[in-house]
Amino acid sequence: MKTRLVILLMLIGCFSCGINNKPVSDAQKEKIKGEIKEVVNTFIKGIEEANAGMVMESFLDSPDFVDITNGMVFGYKELLAMKPNFDAILNQKCTIVSEKYAFLDKLTVLYTAETKWSTNYKDGHSSITDPQAFLIIFKKIENKWRIIYLVDSNIEKNVPSKTSKELNQVELIKQFLGSWKCEVSSDTIAYWTTKSYGTGLENRYNYVKDGRIVAEGKQLWGYDKTIDKFYATTLQKERDIYIDVYYFISTKKCKMYTLYDIEDPEKAPVRWEIEFKSPDMFIETYISNNEPFKIRTFTRIK
Repeated sequence: MKTRLVILLMLIGCFSCGINNKPVSDAQKEKIKGEIKEVVNTFIKGIEEANAGMVMESFLDSPDFVDITNGMVFGYKELLAMKPNFDAILNQKCTIVSEKYAFLDKLTVLYTAETKWSTNYKDGHSSITDPQAFLIIFKKIENKWRIIYLVDSNIEKNVPSKTSKELNQVELIKQFLGSWKCEVSSDTIAYWTTKSYGTGLENRYNYVKDGRIVAEGKQLWGYDKTIDKFYATTLQKERDIYIDVYYFISTKKCKMYTLYDIEDPEKAPVRWEIEFKSPDMFIETYISNNEPFKIRTFTRIK
């Protein structure tokens, strides 16, 4: 990540020297700060209000745009595709601890900010992000300041829920009952069938590619009242057994992580979130380093 950023800054610097190598006066700097601060305020307000459109307005719609969040790299179109993730957020609050401006020239500015965030989700749970830091490169294009490069480094921690014990996990898990399918790719479909078994579920699944089964397995989900969660044992053909942990954090949303991460699930390198959008559809989101990197939609087979 550092190498890529250094190269970008060198290219920007070389380009700037060629067309705009005059020093920026103090008066110009103050004027530019005010203009960039307006864009920053819009960017932050969009995040606070979970308004993806407002956030995206601050970015340059170009293949040259780059976002790096906790080591993961995204382009403009990839961020645009993640807009539905804002649907889970009720609101957020940003506290700016410090901010700085560095002027490469009067058309290119580096903005850095140390911030803190509190987030409330529609399912009732909350989180605190502290510390969090932005490194943003602004470029003035067609008389408008736009973000062309964004680095976001943060640590998010969930605030313990006070209502999780009020959820009936055994009843809520029954939402998975039935047959489901998901288009994994253009030529592969995942099929998943679940039946009641005791206080849990008995499941079968397979992946079909070009009309041929390429993977299949069985699952047994069992409820453990001592932790108020489900252990999900999966045995896939030609693979070792593995165990995950499931639990609902609201009536329509549940979380999943591997058994190895049960002591501190929020620090799990990979975890999953599942949200029922309707009785006939749920969305499964893969999360790595607190950032979603894969989203799958399952629909009920009637």
